[in-house]
Amino acid sequence: MNGKITTGQGARRAFSLCCLLAMHAPAVHAQNGDFDACVLQLIKNAADDVTVAEVRETCKAARETAAPVEPQPAAEKPESAIDRRLALEGATEVVPFVMTPHKPNYLIVSYNFKNYQDPQSGQQPGQQETYKAEEVDFQVSIKFPVWRNIFNTKTHLFAAYTNRSFWQVFDRNNSSPFRETDHEPELWLSHRTNWKLFGLTNRLVQAGIVHQSNGQSGDLSRSWNRVYANLVFERGHFYFSLKPWLRIQEDASNDDNPDIEDYLGYFEFQGVYNRNKQNIGLFFRNTLKEDYRGALQLDWGFPVHGQLRGYVQYFYGYGESLIDYNHKVNKLGIGFKLTDWL
Repeated sequence: MNGKITTGQGARRAFSLCCLLAMHAPAVHAQNGDFDACVLQLIKNAADDVTVAEVRETCKAARETAAPVEPQPAAEKPESAIDRRLALEGATEVVPFVMTPHKPNYLIVSYNFKNYQDPQSGQQPGQQETYKAEEVDFQVSIKFPVWRNIFNTKTHLFAAYTNRSFWQVFDRNNSSPFRETDHEPELWLSHRTNWKLFGLTNRLVQAGIVHQSNGQSGDLSRSWNRVYANLVFERGHFYFSLKPWLRIQEDASNDDNPDIEDYLGYFEFQGVYNRNKQNIGLFFRNTLKEDYRGALQLDWGFPVHGQLRGYVQYFYGYGESLIDYNHKVNKLGIGFKLTDWL
């Protein structure tokens, strides 16, 4: 051959380039006739004897004759609120000693439809302390990453502290005391997963240890320690966790509340429906015994302004606070949430 391209060779090359262009038309059209994208695509797949000039001419013709292609909307898939929260928490890795929300942080004005039980401790004869049905409840909960990506895995170690207080702010005759303040430090391992189970996706597997107490002494003291597992699932806009636990037993002489499991049970369920920036929550725990003691809580969180969210909470059952864990409470509260579960 003398280096000249015959008519037959030119026809074959043109046919080859046209076939390639047809095969990769979606990729080329997706670029809205992007000339450079067409050139790179055909060079990548053309035969060795095709020249650059031929590729350029083919893409030029395609750009001039191609009809615009309307973008096809992707199938709607719910954004994972778990992914969004994990991404926000992961974005703080570059900031040392940063703390992020753990449980919801809120402040509500609540009303108890049942009378608060008086612990009857530390009083002089003839004294009778009473509590108002109206009070202010607030919760502050933060966590800190102790060790991320342990040994280059998807497992992380966290520490957290949650403070929940019940403030008799309307009882001005008694200097607006705090009826109860419960403290809850905990430490846990969290492993990210993506397992499929019965149409659900298991996103997190956690195991930890938690201490809960009210910081009081004598007959007013309440405390217990637990080890727990926590499985977090999602499906569409619905998220829930199942958290069983085992109490770490104490010596009978030091146990302030030996029957606490008879009221707070051995597990809790937390469900959240998250959509359009609103959270509808369901929480319950149960002893699974004949008396079926436990608790039910319903939540509704909704946007108000910026990061501020409105919050409605209804609680019925045992263990709303440690001081009266063995007395039933029936409460409705309305206020604000600064952070939510998701």
